[in-house]
Amino acid sequence: MKRIVALLIFFIGICLISFSLFYTGQEHTLVIDNKYEDKSESKNIVFKVPGQKDKKISKNKKAILELKGIKHEFIVEIDGTSYPGELKFPLNKGSEILVENFLTQKGEWIKTIPQY
Repeated sequence: MKRIVALLIFFIGICLISFSLFYTGQEHTLVIDNKYEDKSESKNIVFKVPGQKDKKISKNKKAILELKGIKHEFIVEIDGTSYPGELKFPLNKGSEILVENFLTQKGEWIKTIPQY
C-alpha cells in the first residue's frame, strides 16, 4: 500500500511540474501595431523587452515578436521618451498591442489573438 501511495504522489508531482514548465516556458506571439488613425501623427518607435533585442518599428507598420513566458514588462521609446508597460499572456493565446491606444490610454490597447 505504501508503494502505491508513493507512486501516486510521484506521478502527481511529475504532472504538476510538467504543467508549470509548459505554462511558464510557452512561446507567445506579440504583434506590435504602430498604425494610427491619423497617419501624420505616427512616429518611429523602439520597443524594448528585457532579454530581447530592441525592435525598431517604422511609422504605420506592424512588427512581430516571439516571447517565452506569461508576464513581460516592456518599454516603448518615442523620440527619447520612455513609456513603460506590462503584458500578461493568457494560456495558448497571443496578443496585439495598439501603440496609439497605449500612449493615449484611450480604450483597449491589448487585443488577445489566437495562438494556433
